[in-house]
Amino acid sequence: MQTIGSDRGSATADGSWMAWTVVGVVVIWVAVALISLFAPDMVTGSEQEHLPVAAFATWISGVVGTGAFFWMMGKLRGTVTRRPVWIGLSVTTVAIWTAATILSIVLPVVETGSDPTRLPVGAMVAPVAAAMLTALAGITANVFSRPPVPD
Repeated sequence: MQTIGSDRGSATADGSWMAWTVVGVVVIWVAVALISLFAPDMVTGSEQEHLPVAAFATWISGVVGTGAFFWMMGKLRGTVTRRPVWIGLSVTTVAIWTAATILSIVLPVVETGSDPTRLPVGAMVAPVAAAMLTALAGITANVFSRPPVPD
C-alpha cells in the first residue's frame, strides 16, 4: 500500500503545484497593493492636483498578470516531472513583481511643462511590464515543460 507523500507521486505534486501557485498570486497582489499605496502621484496643472494613477491602473496589470500566471500554471499541472518548471515560474514571477514594485516606488518622477506636471513613469510602466513579463515567463515555462518530439 502506498501512502500519500511517500514518493514523488501525484498527491505530492498537486500539493506542491497549489502551494507554488498561491505564492505567485499572493506576491502579485501584494505588489499591486504596495504600488497602489506608495507609488508617487501624477501632479498636473497650475493647481498641482494629485492623481494616484498607480492606484487606478495597477490592478488591471495585476488581473492580467494573475490570469497569465494561472493559465500557465494550469498547463504545468499534472505530472511531478514538471515540478522544477512550476517552481521556476513561481520564483520568476516573484522576482518580476518585486522588481516592478521597487521600480514603481523609487524611480524618479519626470517633470514637464511650465506648470510642472510630474509623471510617475515607473508607476505607469513597471506594472504593465511585469504583467507582460509574467506572461512571457509562463510561455517559456510551458516550452521547457514539454518533452522533445522524436524524429
